[in-house]
Amino acid sequence: MVIYHPDDPSQEVARVVPEAGTFACFLSESIPHEVLPTRYPRTSIAGWFRRNASLGGVLDPAR
Repeated sequence: MVIYHPDDPSQEVARVVPEAGTFACFLSESIPHEVLPTRYPRTSIAGWFRRNASLGGVLDPAR
């Protein structure tokens, strides 16, 4: 994965190699990024935090 600078998406800031034990956590809507192709199988887990605008920016309760 390539992480780009938020103010200049043409500027590469970091590369995250898909190897065992690697963890990347960032606000994907704020940080430009690119997931690159790989030659080997890999596993990823993605999650999202949602904000409830009607509750003043508080995270949505579990359903």
